[in-house]
Amino acid sequence: MVLTVIYFLIALTILVLVHESGHFAAAKLAGVRVLRFSFGFGKILASKTWRGTQFALSLIPLGGYVKMAGEDAEDARGEPDEFFSKPPWVRMLVAAAGPASNLVLAVVIYAIVVKAGYTLYTFPATIGGIVETAEIKGEEIVMPAAAAGLRSGDVIKSIEGSPVENWTDIEKNIYVNPGRELTVVVERAGETKDFEVTPVMDPESGTGRIGILPYQSNDIYEVIPGTAAEEAGVRKGDRLASFDGEETESYTAVIKRLDDLEPRRYEVVVSSPRGELAYAIEYDGGGADELVREMGLICGLIEVPVSVGWAEMFPAGAAHTYEAFVITLKGLKLLITGQVRPDKALGGPITIAAMAGETGRAGWKTFLQFIAYLSIILGIMNLLPVPVLDGGHIVFGGIELVSRRRLPMKAREIINLIGLAMIAGIMVLAIFADVSRFVF
Repeated sequence: MVLTVIYFLIALTILVLVHESGHFAAAKLAGVRVLRFSFGFGKILASKTWRGTQFALSLIPLGGYVKMAGEDAEDARGEPDEFFSKPPWVRMLVAAAGPASNLVLAVVIYAIVVKAGYTLYTFPATIGGIVETAEIKGEEIVMPAAAAGLRSGDVIKSIEGSPVENWTDIEKNIYVNPGRELTVVVERAGETKDFEVTPVMDPESGTGRIGILPYQSNDIYEVIPGTAAEEAGVRKGDRLASFDGEETESYTAVIKRLDDLEPRRYEVVVSSPRGELAYAIEYDGGGADELVREMGLICGLIEVPVSVGWAEMFPAGAAHTYEAFVITLKGLKLLITGQVRPDKALGGPITIAAMAGETGRAGWKTFLQFIAYLSIILGIMNLLPVPVLDGGHIVFGGIELVSRRRLPMKAREIINLIGLAMIAGIMVLAIFADVSRFVF
């Protein structure tokens, strides 16, 4: 718990400081007087004034702000170093500097991680099972892969022209394209075949699905601690031999049997250099996650080393950032249009803190990648055309550029209050999602 809080505060501090530093630097370059640079909101706990700016640490550490001269009606004097004394295009750049800084941070972090190198844990690009039908929005449908004629054993070579090397490449292409027809090229028995597949959207996650399972061999990659498998002496490198008295051709085949499994006791047999190891599990009918947890086995994973040279690190960082940016935008579109459930798609401070703790304990590279992705989300959210957010300031500036008339300060204040109400509503939804996710 303590480590989770520490990792959460580290992530939050980095994101806030980078975002607000972007505004601060742009304002200074534009000749705008900055009154306060605060980490956190509410009562000021400590502060120091330097070169006319009060640098403050405030009570509520869930964000921060840069207060510029002339931003509010009560302190606007029309002086040349005030925010609203500057041309609209300058104000737009100052507003955009915060989100831009978040995106730059993501590029730098991803560049550092890929240069340092990391291991991607995934599966081969081989289809291990076909899900024939699934219930989507209360209707039983034939899944796209089955309808198109894809089969177990097919090796996916490319999707919509994008080369595929492992299962992660498949997921990245399928997940972000619900409703879009994709050309899937596979290798089958030495021949290359093309299939047209249109992913259906999972209404809970908003991701695309076509009804395929990765090929997971019987090779045991990891034994989950505290399970019956560990107690039976199963180790990494052993092989799953049989499940419920039937010899298993693959771990995927066991998972695919879920629909036929009744809640009861099952026997698992593992072959090892130490002889056959047998143990029993109790399956209560909770689905794949429960079955895997009870069996205590993670099978078929492959390790893919990822690293680049000095010349490629920043282009690779930019590519990772662009990919995450597009995925986030698509998810946001689905949320706004009501195609996914807010309680499933949104995450508040509790979710972010939990993820910070998990990624922090997983290692510095994983933690940095979490910060990078969170930074992209923060940048995008602040670019939304909502009053009080940076996107709202950009919209105001754009309107002024076109109309050559400034919106009255009173009107801006009313619009900002509406924006605050919108932000408060989103926060309430996010906190509700947290509570439903972690309490119920």
